[in-house]
Amino acid sequence: MHEFDILLINTYLLAVFSMVVRNKINAITMRTLKVLTFLMAVLFYWTLFTNLDVIDTWTLTLSRAVPLLMVIVVIIHYEFRLLMEAVGVKRGRLISNAIKDDVKNELIHGIDYLSRHNIGAIITFERNDSLQEYIDHAFGIEAPLSSELIGSMFMPNTPLHDGAVIVKDNIIKCAGAYFPPSESEKIPKNMGSRHRAAIGISERNDSFTVVVSEESGAISVTIDGYLDEDISRESLILYLEKYLQN
Repeated sequence: MHEFDILLINTYLLAVFSMVVRNKINAITMRTLKVLTFLMAVLFYWTLFTNLDVIDTWTLTLSRAVPLLMVIVVIIHYEFRLLMEAVGVKRGRLISNAIKDDVKNELIHGIDYLSRHNIGAIITFERNDSLQEYIDHAFGIEAPLSSELIGSMFMPNTPLHDGAVIVKDNIIKCAGAYFPPSESEKIPKNMGSRHRAAIGISERNDSFTVVVSEESGAISVTIDGYLDEDISRESLILYLEKYLQN
């Protein structure tokens, strides 16, 4: 077997492994695997186009290279998108907010109400990675996001109080969703189940979650396994504008 074929097989295996374990490892490990896969792909294509004499025909070249390129795009599409966001590019234009201004205002009013009344809540926004598996096992809503609906779903002693609300494309898709809690040893022992669940879902995909503490009314957010506790209203608005972009 030629060195070219060995490199191709190893790159494929690493790519497939990355896709299989993506929901079973934390965000940092997943990013590391993606970087390794990307570097392997770069090495593969460099070898390919600097050693074309080892390939019989261009047809054979394309049959090997194109499928791998498609796999790599699927794996690193989110990182590529972040890079484009960093330089302000979106389809040749400046990035626009995915969350509409009126929806953002409704959300802020709803969270303010929950915080003032010490009503525990967890609201998760789907971004690139699908949350459908959690939506399917929750109570379907399919309603426009509003402060009144947010407040009513988290009222104490109601069936939906302890679960999460999932929002997609400015629509509340479901309520009463349950996420696997984070198993990180860095989380303080006294941290509540809502915060652990919020961190847990952020470790598994790129979702953005807002948490309201039932004990203190403090507002926190999670993204990529990171928890920012007890933030201000202004900070929450900045988070929404930064991470809820299309």
